[in-house]
Amino acid sequence: MNDGNGKTADGPGAQIFSPPNSVRQKVTGSGGPTPEMLAKADAAIKKMTEDYPSWAINEVDRLGELIQLEADDQKGDQERLKEAYKLSHDMRGQGGSFGYPMITGVAGSFCNFVNSLDAIDGKAVDILQAHVKAMRAVLQNRIAGDGGPIGAKILDGLNKAVAKYAASKG
Repeated sequence: MNDGNGKTADGPGAQIFSPPNSVRQKVTGSGGPTPEMLAKADAAIKKMTEDYPSWAINEVDRLGELIQLEADDQKGDQERLKEAYKLSHDMRGQGGSFGYPMITGVAGSFCNFVNSLDAIDGKAVDILQAHVKAMRAVLQNRIAGDGGPIGAKILDGLNKAVAKYAASKG
C-alpha cells in the first residue's frame, strides 16, 4: 500500500512514485494568446477576406481551363477531373471562411455533380461550365453573403440542371 509519498507502507513491494512534470517547466508565457496576438490574427483574416475574390478568381480560371480541356477532347481524363474536384472542394471550404457562401454552394454543387458522373459527356461539360461561370460572376462582382434572390435563382438553376441531367441518365 502506498503512503501517498511514493513509498510503500506495508514493507516490500512495488514502489509508486510521481515523476516531475518537466513539460510545465519548458512552457513559457501565460498559456494563452495576448490581445496583441488576437488583433494581429484578426487583421490578417480581414485582409485575406478582402483579397479573397482577387486570388480565388485564379482558381476559378484554372477550373475553367480544366473543364474546357475536357470539352475539347471529352476523354473523361480522371486526373483532370480529380484536379477540378480538388479545386472546387477547396473553394467550397474557402467560400464560407471568407464571407462568400455563394461560392460554397456553387462549388459544393460542382463537387456533388462530379461525384455523380460515371462518364462525362457534352451535357455534363455544359453543366460544369455553368458552375464555373457562376463562381466567376460571384467573385468578379464581389457578391458576398448568400447573394439574395439572385443568388437563390443561380443555385436553383444549377440544381435543376443537375437534376435534369441525372433524370436523363436514369
